[in-house]
Amino acid sequence: MEAEIWCLPEVKIGNHGLRKRVLHKGNSWKTPFPGDEVEVRYTLRLKDGEFFDSSHDKGTPFKFRLGQGEVIRGWDEGIATMKKGERAIFTVPPEMAYGEIGSPPTVPPYATLIFDIEMVSWYSIRDITGDGGILKKIMREGEGWATPKDADEVLVKYVASTEDGIIVSKSDEELEFSLTDGYLCPAMSKAVKTMRKGEKAELSVKFSYCSRYPGDAHCNNDITATNSKLTIDLELLSWKNVIDVMGDKKILKKVIKMGDGFDRPSEGSLAKVIYIGRKDDGTIFECKGTPEEPFEYICLEEQINEGLDRAVMTMRKGEQATVKVSSEFLHGTENGKWPPRASVLYEIMLINFAKEKSFWKMDTQEKLEACQSKKSDGNALFKAGRFELASKKYEKECNFHKDNSRRLHFSNRHMLHH
Repeated sequence: MEAEIWCLPEVKIGNHGLRKRVLHKGNSWKTPFPGDEVEVRYTLRLKDGEFFDSSHDKGTPFKFRLGQGEVIRGWDEGIATMKKGERAIFTVPPEMAYGEIGSPPTVPPYATLIFDIEMVSWYSIRDITGDGGILKKIMREGEGWATPKDADEVLVKYVASTEDGIIVSKSDEELEFSLTDGYLCPAMSKAVKTMRKGEKAELSVKFSYCSRYPGDAHCNNDITATNSKLTIDLELLSWKNVIDVMGDKKILKKVIKMGDGFDRPSEGSLAKVIYIGRKDDGTIFECKGTPEEPFEYICLEEQINEGLDRAVMTMRKGEQATVKVSSEFLHGTENGKWPPRASVLYEIMLINFAKEKSFWKMDTQEKLEACQSKKSDGNALFKAGRFELASKKYEKECNFHKDNSRRLHFSNRHMLHH
């Protein structure tokens, strides 16, 4: 058997004499990354054949963090090439082991070591903050590639405990919170934004990232009092996409049900919607449309609340969402109808929409009718004192005329040329 092993092909790793023979191939294409916590079984002997160390004698696999200098350099570089379930023989030269000093009394100076190593498994560990403040050990991989964004609402389960095992906070069942507002401590939000749906992770959090949010009453103890690390077992169940429509957090759209396709309404589109508007206390103040008879309006023509209007223009056909609109988009604040810092929540579904026909797709008669329509709409708006919207209509009419003149000019030149 020994002779058969040494007849197997040998691969050189790097430029310092490290060599590897694969005895049994792994069952995956993945290999561990620096920082990952790996578990291996091994047997060690000197090049002359003397065995003197084995994890099998200890009864449990040997654990260490890859690439962190916790083991000899030959291990860090060699085990980084292994797949789960793989078994290999590594020949490690002195300069990648214990060098000219050795490791008395078992390893003499300038000793070449022979390791028989089996990769049992590993847990991916990521330094989320780059300073060791939040280390995430992935206990179970999540689905797909998507991760929550800054404004999203996440659904999680968690248990937070101190180094001595005292539980300071936990979710009784499932917990939903906004990443904008945060929950418990900054480490929770920072970590969950790196996770995929269904992922389970163990967070090791340093004191500097354990500070509680002001007014947070979700801790049984002061998690900063011990000036030590916090361990958080965290599972990301799901999340809802929240879109910051204007980029200033004044219009926030939370997707409840995804719509179809990729197209969205634009300015001038005819939108068919059903929506309910609620005040902060839950009171309904506005209700438009039914499944049998949706409410129809033209986008960005001041026919509905501007904040809601702009949110609709980010929606797809069939999409359901809630839209939180801040006081800047609530008319009547001056006369006391809305408190200065009020906001409202709309529950809305975009049933369907039809975009305004592009001018270049119209025939001559349609172009004339479009120009006349824009002009008439502008006149009506001007008389009603809605000057900004009237100006937009006049501007569109002018653009239609200019575009039509350019096309006629080009057409005439083309005919003369021929």
